[in-house]
Amino acid sequence: MRRTVAVVLIALGVFCLVLAPMTRMWMASSLMKTPLDYYNATVLTGEATYFNIEDVELVEDADIEAHSTLRADVASSTDDVVVWDQFTWIKDADTDFGISSSSRRAGHDRVTGEAVDCCDAMIDDESVTQSGQAWKFPFMTEQRDYDFFETTVEETVPMEFQGVESIDGIEAYKFVQTVEPTVIGQRELPRSVAGLEGEGDVVGDETFSIVRTYWIEPISGSPINVSEDHHRAVVVDGEEVLTLLSGELVYDDATRAASIENTDQARAVLPLLHSTLPIVALVAGIGLIGVAVVLLVTGRGADR
Repeated sequence: MRRTVAVVLIALGVFCLVLAPMTRMWMASSLMKTPLDYYNATVLTGEATYFNIEDVELVEDADIEAHSTLRADVASSTDDVVVWDQFTWIKDADTDFGISSSSRRAGHDRVTGEAVDCCDAMIDDESVTQSGQAWKFPFMTEQRDYDFFETTVEETVPMEFQGVESIDGIEAYKFVQTVEPTVIGQRELPRSVAGLEGEGDVVGDETFSIVRTYWIEPISGSPINVSEDHHRAVVVDGEEVLTLLSGELVYDDATRAASIENTDQARAVLPLLHSTLPIVALVAGIGLIGVAVVLLVTGRGADR
Protein backbone atom coordinates (compact mmCIF):
# COMPACT_ATOMS: atom_id res chain seq x y z
CA MET A 1 0.00 0.00 0.00
CA ARG A 2 2.82 2.36 0.93
CA ARG A 3 4.53 1.64 -2.37
CA THR A 4 1.36 2.40 -4.35
CA VAL A 5 0.83 5.69 -2.52
CA ALA A 6 4.50 6.58 -3.02
CA VAL A 7 4.31 5.93 -6.76
CA VAL A 8 1.20 8.13 -7.03
CA LEU A 9 2.89 10.90 -5.05
CA ILE A 10 6.00 10.70 -7.24
CA ALA A 11 3.83 10.96 -10.37
CA LEU A 12 2.04 14.00 -8.95
CA GLY A 13 5.34 15.53 -7.88
CA VAL A 14 6.88 15.13 -11.32
CA PHE A 15 3.75 16.65 -12.86
CA CYS A 16 4.07 19.69 -10.58
CA LEU A 17 7.77 20.06 -11.40
CA VAL A 18 6.98 20.01 -15.11
CA LEU A 19 4.03 22.39 -14.63
CA ALA A 20 6.14 25.04 -12.87
CA PRO A 21 8.33 26.06 -15.86
CA MET A 22 5.46 25.51 -18.31
CA THR A 23 3.27 27.99 -16.43
CA ARG A 24 5.96 30.63 -16.45
CA MET A 25 7.57 30.05 -19.84
CA TRP A 26 4.55 29.10 -21.93
CA MET A 27 1.31 30.31 -20.35
CA ALA A 28 2.65 33.60 -19.01
CA SER A 29 4.73 34.28 -22.11
CA SER A 30 1.76 33.72 -24.39
CA LEU A 31 -0.12 36.48 -22.56
CA MET A 32 2.84 38.89 -22.32
CA LYS A 33 2.41 40.22 -25.85
CA THR A 34 0.93 43.46 -27.14
CA PRO A 35 -2.39 42.69 -28.90
CA LEU A 36 -2.30 42.68 -32.70
CA ASP A 37 -5.61 44.58 -32.86
CA TYR A 38 -4.51 47.35 -30.48
CA TYR A 39 -6.29 50.72 -30.62
CA ASN A 40 -6.03 53.59 -28.17
CA ALA A 41 -6.84 57.30 -27.98
CA THR A 42 -5.32 59.71 -25.46
CA VAL A 43 -5.81 63.35 -24.53
CA LEU A 44 -3.27 65.58 -22.77
CA THR A 45 -4.37 68.98 -21.46
CA GLY A 46 -2.77 72.03 -19.88
CA GLU A 47 -2.03 75.73 -20.20
CA ALA A 48 0.50 76.90 -22.77
CA THR A 49 1.70 79.86 -24.78
CA TYR A 50 1.75 79.50 -28.55
CA PHE A 51 2.15 81.56 -31.71
CA ASN A 52 -0.99 81.83 -33.83
CA ILE A 53 0.39 82.00 -37.35
CA GLU A 54 -3.00 82.95 -38.86
CA ASP A 55 -3.57 86.00 -36.66
CA VAL A 56 0.19 86.64 -36.31
CA GLU A 57 -0.02 86.98 -32.55
CA LEU A 58 1.27 85.34 -29.42
CA VAL A 59 -1.49 83.66 -27.38
CA GLU A 60 -0.62 83.31 -23.71
CA ASP A 61 -2.02 80.96 -21.06
CA ALA A 62 -4.33 79.20 -23.52
CA ASP A 63 -6.11 75.94 -22.70
CA ILE A 64 -4.41 73.37 -24.93
CA GLU A 65 -5.38 69.81 -25.86
CA ALA A 66 -3.10 67.22 -27.47
CA HIS A 67 -5.08 64.40 -29.06
CA SER A 68 -3.35 61.21 -30.15
CA THR A 69 -4.66 58.00 -31.73
CA LEU A 70 -2.78 54.72 -31.99
CA ARG A 71 -3.95 51.97 -34.30
CA ALA A 72 -2.28 48.63 -35.02
CA ASP A 73 -1.75 47.68 -38.65
CA VAL A 74 -2.82 44.04 -38.38
CA ALA A 75 -1.90 43.15 -41.96
CA SER A 76 1.70 44.35 -41.51
CA SER A 77 2.18 42.80 -38.06
CA THR A 78 3.54 39.34 -37.24
CA ASP A 79 3.57 36.98 -34.27
CA ASP A 80 6.60 38.82 -32.86
CA VAL A 81 6.25 42.39 -34.17
CA VAL A 82 3.26 44.72 -34.06
CA VAL A 83 3.09 47.80 -36.30
CA TRP A 84 1.46 50.95 -34.96
CA ASP A 85 0.30 54.07 -36.81
CA GLN A 86 -0.01 57.22 -34.72
CA PHE A 87 -1.51 60.61 -35.47
CA THR A 88 -1.22 63.52 -33.03
CA TRP A 89 -2.63 67.02 -33.20
CA ILE A 90 -2.37 69.90 -30.73
CA LYS A 91 -5.07 72.55 -30.65
CA ASP A 92 -6.42 75.50 -28.70
CA ALA A 93 -9.36 74.04 -26.76
CA ASP A 94 -11.30 77.31 -26.87
CA THR A 95 -10.84 78.32 -30.52
CA ASP A 96 -10.04 74.94 -32.12
CA PHE A 97 -7.02 76.55 -33.77
CA GLY A 98 -4.65 73.80 -34.89
CA ILE A 99 -1.22 74.50 -33.43
CA SER A 100 0.62 71.49 -34.85
CA SER A 101 0.16 67.92 -36.06
CA SER A 102 2.40 64.94 -36.62
CA SER A 103 2.24 61.31 -37.73
CA ARG A 104 4.37 58.28 -37.00
CA ARG A 105 4.64 54.66 -38.06
CA ALA A 106 6.90 51.99 -36.58
CA GLY A 107 7.08 48.31 -35.75
CA HIS A 108 8.06 47.17 -32.27
CA ASP A 109 8.63 43.89 -30.45
CA ARG A 110 5.39 42.66 -28.88
CA VAL A 111 7.18 41.66 -25.66
CA THR A 112 10.01 44.15 -25.12
CA GLY A 113 8.44 47.21 -26.80
CA GLU A 114 11.71 47.93 -28.63
CA ALA A 115 11.48 49.42 -32.11
CA VAL A 116 12.13 47.06 -35.02
CA ASP A 117 13.55 48.29 -38.33
CA CYS A 118 10.74 47.26 -40.66
CA CYS A 119 7.37 48.02 -42.12
CA ASP A 120 8.05 51.38 -43.82
CA ALA A 121 8.77 53.16 -40.54
CA MET A 122 8.33 56.92 -40.89
CA ILE A 123 7.72 60.23 -39.17
CA ASP A 124 5.59 62.83 -40.93
CA ASP A 125 5.71 60.76 -44.13
CA GLU A 126 9.52 60.69 -44.18
CA SER A 127 11.37 57.41 -43.76
CA VAL A 128 13.08 57.29 -40.35
CA THR A 129 14.87 54.32 -38.76
CA GLN A 130 13.79 54.14 -35.13
CA SER A 131 15.42 52.38 -32.17
CA GLY A 132 15.04 52.01 -28.41
CA GLN A 133 11.62 51.82 -26.76
CA ALA A 134 9.02 52.94 -29.27
CA TRP A 135 5.87 53.66 -27.27
CA LYS A 136 5.78 51.36 -24.28
CA PHE A 137 8.17 49.55 -21.95
CA PRO A 138 8.73 45.78 -21.65
CA PHE A 139 6.36 43.55 -19.78
CA MET A 140 7.82 43.21 -16.27
CA THR A 141 9.58 46.57 -16.53
CA GLU A 142 12.76 46.83 -14.47
CA GLN A 143 13.87 49.67 -12.22
CA ARG A 144 16.59 50.96 -14.55
CA ASP A 145 17.11 53.46 -17.36
CA TYR A 146 15.81 52.68 -20.86
CA ASP A 147 16.67 54.15 -24.26
CA PHE A 148 13.52 55.79 -25.67
CA PHE A 149 13.06 57.14 -29.19
CA GLU A 150 12.17 60.85 -29.37
CA THR A 151 10.34 61.60 -32.61
CA THR A 152 10.88 65.37 -32.96
CA VAL A 153 14.68 65.28 -32.74
CA GLU A 154 14.64 61.75 -34.26
CA GLU A 155 17.14 60.42 -31.76
CA THR A 156 17.23 57.89 -28.94
CA VAL A 157 17.31 59.72 -25.61
CA PRO A 158 17.48 57.86 -22.25
CA MET A 159 14.42 57.57 -20.03
CA GLU A 160 15.87 57.72 -16.52
CA PHE A 161 14.26 55.72 -13.72
CA GLN A 162 13.43 58.11 -10.86
CA GLY A 163 11.56 56.00 -8.35
CA VAL A 164 8.22 54.40 -7.55
CA GLU A 165 5.04 56.46 -7.12
CA SER A 166 1.33 55.80 -6.75
CA ILE A 167 -1.04 56.89 -9.52
CA ASP A 168 -4.65 56.67 -8.34
CA GLY A 169 -3.68 53.82 -6.02
CA ILE A 170 -1.66 51.89 -8.64
CA GLU A 171 2.08 51.39 -8.18
CA ALA A 172 3.98 52.97 -11.07
CA TYR A 173 7.63 53.38 -12.04
CA LYS A 174 8.54 56.99 -12.83
CA PHE A 175 10.77 57.60 -15.86
CA VAL A 176 11.94 61.02 -17.07
CA GLN A 177 13.36 61.89 -20.49
CA THR A 178 15.06 65.26 -20.90
CA VAL A 179 15.74 66.57 -24.40
CA GLU A 180 17.98 69.63 -24.33
CA PRO A 181 17.28 72.49 -26.79
CA THR A 182 17.97 71.07 -30.25
CA VAL A 183 17.85 72.76 -33.65
CA ILE A 184 15.24 70.93 -35.75
CA GLY A 185 14.91 73.34 -38.68
CA GLN A 186 14.78 76.97 -39.74
CA ARG A 187 12.03 79.58 -39.75
CA GLU A 188 11.78 82.76 -41.82
CA LEU A 189 9.96 85.53 -39.98
CA PRO A 190 9.20 89.21 -40.50
CA ARG A 191 11.53 91.24 -38.29
CA SER A 192 8.52 92.90 -36.69
CA VAL A 193 7.15 89.51 -35.57
CA ALA A 194 10.55 88.55 -34.16
CA GLY A 195 10.71 91.86 -32.28
CA LEU A 196 13.75 92.99 -34.27
CA GLU A 197 14.44 96.41 -35.72
CA GLY A 198 14.45 97.01 -39.45
CA GLU A 199 12.39 95.84 -42.35
CA GLY A 200 12.19 92.57 -44.23
CA ASP A 201 12.51 89.02 -42.97
CA VAL A 202 15.00 87.24 -40.76
CA VAL A 203 15.93 83.54 -40.76
CA GLY A 204 16.29 81.85 -37.39
CA ASP A 205 16.81 78.38 -35.98
CA GLU A 206 13.74 76.51 -34.77
CA THR A 207 14.68 74.81 -31.50
CA PHE A 208 12.85 72.12 -29.56
CA SER A 209 13.20 70.83 -26.00
CA ILE A 210 11.00 68.71 -23.79
CA VAL A 211 10.90 67.06 -20.39
CA ARG A 212 8.76 63.97 -20.78
CA THR A 213 7.64 61.97 -17.74
CA TYR A 214 6.10 58.51 -17.97
CA TRP A 215 4.53 56.67 -15.06
CA ILE A 216 4.73 53.02 -16.13
CA GLU A 217 2.62 50.21 -14.70
CA PRO A 218 5.51 47.70 -14.47
CA ILE A 219 3.68 44.42 -15.14
CA SER A 220 2.21 45.50 -18.48
CA GLY A 221 4.91 48.07 -19.30
CA SER A 222 2.21 50.57 -20.28
CA PRO A 223 2.05 54.25 -19.28
CA ILE A 224 -0.82 55.09 -16.94
CA ASN A 225 0.07 58.77 -16.75
CA VAL A 226 2.14 61.06 -18.97
CA SER A 227 3.45 64.61 -18.63
CA GLU A 228 5.14 66.55 -21.45
CA ASP A 229 6.72 69.96 -20.80
CA HIS A 230 7.19 71.37 -24.32
CA HIS A 231 9.26 74.33 -25.46
CA ARG A 232 9.60 75.24 -29.14
CA ALA A 233 11.01 78.58 -30.21
CA VAL A 234 12.84 80.57 -32.90
CA VAL A 235 16.38 81.64 -32.07
CA VAL A 236 18.30 84.33 -33.96
CA ASP A 237 22.00 84.89 -33.22
CA GLY A 238 21.72 82.89 -30.02
CA GLU A 239 18.72 84.83 -28.70
CA GLU A 240 15.16 83.48 -28.49
CA VAL A 241 12.96 85.89 -30.44
CA LEU A 242 9.66 84.02 -30.70
CA THR A 243 7.88 81.31 -28.71
CA LEU A 244 6.11 78.80 -30.93
CA LEU A 245 4.79 76.56 -28.13
CA SER A 246 5.62 76.43 -24.45
CA GLY A 247 3.77 74.67 -21.66
CA GLU A 248 3.16 71.42 -19.79
CA LEU A 249 0.49 68.95 -20.91
CA VAL A 250 -0.65 65.92 -18.88
CA TYR A 251 -3.15 63.09 -19.30
CA ASP A 252 -6.68 64.23 -18.57
CA ASP A 253 -8.71 62.33 -15.98
CA ALA A 254 -10.53 60.15 -18.53
CA THR A 255 -7.32 59.12 -20.28
CA ARG A 256 -5.59 58.30 -17.03
CA ALA A 257 -8.57 56.22 -15.80
CA ALA A 258 -8.79 54.34 -19.12
CA SER A 259 -5.04 53.67 -19.11
CA ILE A 260 -5.25 52.17 -15.63
CA GLU A 261 -8.25 50.06 -16.63
CA ASN A 262 -6.33 48.72 -19.63
CA THR A 263 -3.73 47.26 -17.26
CA ASP A 264 -6.26 45.52 -14.99
CA GLN A 265 -6.02 42.12 -16.69
CA ALA A 266 -2.23 42.16 -16.76
CA ARG A 267 -2.05 43.05 -13.06
CA ALA A 268 -4.58 40.35 -12.15
CA VAL A 269 -3.32 37.43 -14.25
CA LEU A 270 0.36 37.81 -15.11
CA PRO A 271 1.81 37.82 -11.55
CA LEU A 272 -0.18 34.65 -10.86
CA LEU A 273 1.16 32.84 -13.93
CA HIS A 274 4.64 34.36 -13.88
CA SER A 275 5.49 33.97 -10.20
CA THR A 276 2.86 32.58 -7.81
CA LEU A 277 1.78 29.39 -9.60
CA PRO A 278 5.31 28.34 -10.69
CA ILE A 279 6.59 28.71 -7.13
CA VAL A 280 3.61 26.85 -5.65
CA ALA A 281 3.96 24.06 -8.23
CA LEU A 282 7.71 23.79 -7.59
CA VAL A 283 7.30 23.60 -3.82
CA ALA A 284 4.42 21.14 -4.14
CA GLY A 285 6.38 18.93 -6.51
CA ILE A 286 9.42 18.79 -4.24
CA GLY A 287 7.18 18.17 -1.20
CA LEU A 288 5.24 15.32 -2.86
CA ILE A 289 8.40 13.57 -4.01
CA GLY A 290 9.90 14.05 -0.52
CA VAL A 291 6.87 12.41 1.12
CA ALA A 292 7.04 9.56 -1.41
CA VAL A 293 10.69 8.92 -0.60
CA VAL A 294 9.89 8.82 3.12
CA LEU A 295 7.08 6.31 2.51
CA LEU A 296 9.35 4.09 0.42
CA VAL A 297 12.18 4.17 2.98
CA THR A 298 9.92 3.54 5.99
CA GLY A 299 8.07 0.85 4.07
CA ARG A 300 11.28 -1.05 3.41
CA GLY A 301 12.20 -0.75 7.12
CA ALA A 302 8.83 -2.19 8.12
CA ASP A 303 9.24 -5.08 5.68
CA ARG A 304 12.63 -5.98 7.13
